Amino acid sequence: MSGTSIPYHLRQNKAIDRYAFMELLSKVDKFCDISEYSYIGFGGHSLEDFKYVHSYFRISNMISIEEDEEVYKRQKFNQPHNCIDCLLKPSSDFINDFQRTNGTIIWLDYTKPSGLRNQIEEFQAIINKLLPSDIIKITLNAHAASYLPAQSGARSDEIQKLRLEELRRRLGDIFPSAEVTTDMMTQKRFPEVLCLVLKFAANLATQGRYDVYFQPISSFSYSDGQEILTVTGIILEKEQEISFFDKTNIKQWKLSNTNWGNPQRIDVPNLTVKERLYIDALLPNSEAEAIQENLGFLFDKNDKLSLEMLKTYVMFYRQSPFFSRILI
Repeated sequence: MSGTSIPYHLRQNKAIDRYAFMELLSKVDKFCDISEYSYIGFGGHSLEDFKYVHSYFRISNMISIEEDEEVYKRQKFNQPHNCIDCLLKPSSDFINDFQRTNGTIIWLDYTKPSGLRNQIEEFQAIINKLLPSDIIKITLNAHAASYLPAQSGARSDEIQKLRLEELRRRLGDIFPSAEVTTDMMTQKRFPEVLCLVLKFAANLATQGRYDVYFQPISSFSYSDGQEILTVTGIILEKEQEISFFDKTNIKQWKLSNTNWGNPQRIDVPNLTVKERLYIDALLPNSEAEAIQENLGFLFDKNDKLSLEMLKTYVMFYRQSPFFSRILI
């Protein structure tokens, strides 16, 4: 169910998102011991995130959901640990049948824009089945043109208006009309739109549960072939809020997003080994502007874009992966 066409060694931004997720879970672990939790996700053919979760937190109750039979066969072949239960079934069937028996971390890693309404409904359904201290992460396709491509010769305001109408049509009663405006329907701002959709959907899902609420704790957007949005949150009882943030220090974590603000952008430059070693040696006590001046070259012809990319790397350098060729 998660993307399978792009090799992992080319998915630098997604790798950063995954490392940030591990760091976030390590902070939540200070509030509730997650080693005894269940981890549920869409592992794809390589089950990459399952390797990380098991390695970092010793979680051994793990379920991967996959509806593509060929991907499922590859999962079974590549299965890195025997504690992963690989299921061949659609996510909708799994969520309908799901009965929570212990603490749960679930990552709904969607990629297809055509299924947005169903994806949001599954997000709501799983929220309704989770209990306090359970964690949910959702990934959505946030590529505006995937929902309605720009027509040749059409004015930008016309395209934005048509996109708004199309999104409203697809989402129906789970579309937050009061918050989403026409000027937001651009490629750059579309992740903001989907954040507002998730906020609205989460609030609807917990409307009848006066004891708990969905607390967002991080959100990122990045390009992974297409534009992607990820949002992570935790189910909390209202009286847990102060204790949760005191114990985890998540509000002090510079990668957190706890108030449904605009998602943090991940767009790091493709660095050579020499470039990365040089930049890393100047961190954390250097500003991006000074680093770019010291380098003496740009990562993009547009100097502002080059600086933004460098600033993003400075923000995420600890989570940035090292990719290299090895002999086995």
